[in-house]
Amino acid sequence: MGGVAEADPVAALRAEFRSELPSAVEDMAERDVRDLAAALRAARKRQGRHLTEATDASVAQIPALLRPLVRRAIGR
Repeated sequence: MGGVAEADPVAALRAEFRSELPSAVEDMAERDVRDLAAALRAARKRQGRHLTEATDASVAQIPALLRPLVRRAIGR
């Protein structure tokens, strides 16, 4: 892929966390930082899937005539 992720895994992890990292994380071995970044990306993807499933299940409880309006209101 290239870019920041391969050049500096700590910078890539900072981007994933969207904030500064604890010093213990910054001191980790490069391989461990890459593993942590990959685990975080996987967790965020899982979380997104779960949120989508929960939203869809919630919308399914709404009367059919109102669903399009609710979907539009929540951006789905």
